[in-house]
Amino acid sequence: MQTIYAKLEKGMDSFIRVSNTLRRKEFEISGMNLQVIPSEPGKHEMQITLHGTNPMIANRAMRQLAKLIDVNSIQLIQEA
Repeated sequence: MQTIYAKLEKGMDSFIRVSNTLRRKEFEISGMNLQVIPSEPGKHEMQITLHGTNPMIANRAMRQLAKLIDVNSIQLIQEA
């Protein structure tokens, strides 16, 4: 499993945009988590857990997220 971290600018709107993009591109997602960032009002952090251990899958997902205008600070935080 691999976990990707991203900051979202518009909360639930961004979450829906991310989940729709990943679903459309047929990534195997085992979990998604959205939390408010207390120190930055209006911003949220999201963790996406992908099936598999192939780093190319996570890199492809991160490239797709980078295309979304209200998503930033994308990074791979865990590989298992």
